[in-house]
Amino acid sequence: METLIKKLNNLSLRKYFVVSVLATLVIIVLLSLFTIWGCMSFRKYLLPDSNNVFLKVYRTYEDGSEVSYSVRVKVGEEGAELPVITADDKAAKKPVETRYAIQRIENSVDSLSPKRKMAYHFCGAAMVVIPIIFSIAGILLCGFFFYRRKLLLPLGMLSEATQQILDQNLDFNLRYDSEDEMGVLCSSFEQMRLKLSENYSEMWNMLEERRLLQASIAHDLRNPIAVIEGYTEYLQLNLKKGRLSEQRILKIAENINMSAKRLDNYTESVRTLNQMEDIELKRQKISASDLLSDIEDDFKIIAQKKNIDFRISTLLSNEEICIDTSVLYRVLENVFNNAMRYAKQCINLDVSLNGQKLLFAIVDDGDGFSDETLSEQRKLLLAKASEDGHLGMGLAISRILCKKHGGSLEIGNNEMHNAVVKIIFSV
Repeated sequence: METLIKKLNNLSLRKYFVVSVLATLVIIVLLSLFTIWGCMSFRKYLLPDSNNVFLKVYRTYEDGSEVSYSVRVKVGEEGAELPVITADDKAAKKPVETRYAIQRIENSVDSLSPKRKMAYHFCGAAMVVIPIIFSIAGILLCGFFFYRRKLLLPLGMLSEATQQILDQNLDFNLRYDSEDEMGVLCSSFEQMRLKLSENYSEMWNMLEERRLLQASIAHDLRNPIAVIEGYTEYLQLNLKKGRLSEQRILKIAENINMSAKRLDNYTESVRTLNQMEDIELKRQKISASDLLSDIEDDFKIIAQKKNIDFRISTLLSNEEICIDTSVLYRVLENVFNNAMRYAKQCINLDVSLNGQKLLFAIVDDGDGFSDETLSEQRKLLLAKASEDGHLGMGLAISRILCKKHGGSLEIGNNEMHNAVVKIIFSV
């Protein structure tokens, strides 16, 4: 029984509607037949001889005498036998004339009591009216049943889900266990909710990262500004007193110029970050072996200038990947340049393909990332200026570009405490 109910619930709306209409029609027909049969039986009970009449026979004999008798017959009956009833003295005589007459039995409707007559007529009307009532009621009940069984629950769930979205609440689940059109609609709505939730989460994370990044940049801007302000106050106090030599003044001017350049670099980095969202990916199919060969040739030349040994290890051969090479090169160059600053002798690049994800792991033999940097990597505090004056915006920009390409950027240390930067691109 449960299996049958489950199959009925999984029927499409059209099939379920047809089944409901047919079932309603069968029920209406059965109830109408039962009603008509009941009314006819009750009328038969009230007036069992309503279809019978008296056939009166009149016979005239030669002596002028007349004999009459009545025979009870049913209307429409054929072959009724008429008995011969005569007096004894007329048994041998033949009738001269025979006449017939039909007389209604007076125990018909007119002979009934008022209550029985009303009941008799009511049954006649009921045989017409009640089937009509059954038909109208069946249509209404069929529509109500169909709406309640197939539309009420999913429409209510969709209405509530829509209100939740209007209230900017995406933390809910929409599940309707049916394989009909409403089930498909609810499933599609749930997929839309999940996509909206993902997009909302990504947007929120992006805004949060942008806020933290800008806060970090604003914090770092204080250093060169403080340097410029300090030197300015120092010059104002000592120039009038003639305490500064020409060499000292030139040194101060050089330091102020360096701080101004750092401010300019910060401004350029902020502009670059703001342009990240406007970048449009231009994917193209390319052989993995050709791509890695070009990367190896380009980066080896850069590494040789600083006497760094650069190596690539991979199991990829002629796999075809779809990627924006310009974005990939930009990310690799940012990470590689960062590794060049800290590497002592060598940099290794491990490349692998896992399904639709292309993984680059850049490992240098430097001292690795500090615990503070690793704990704060999620907050994008990699934009802080390093001790040697280099602006650490490269990894922050690379992280944004990786997300643009459907991937991510992760930093960490290996067992030897060497820095490892993993670049993941969707291909």
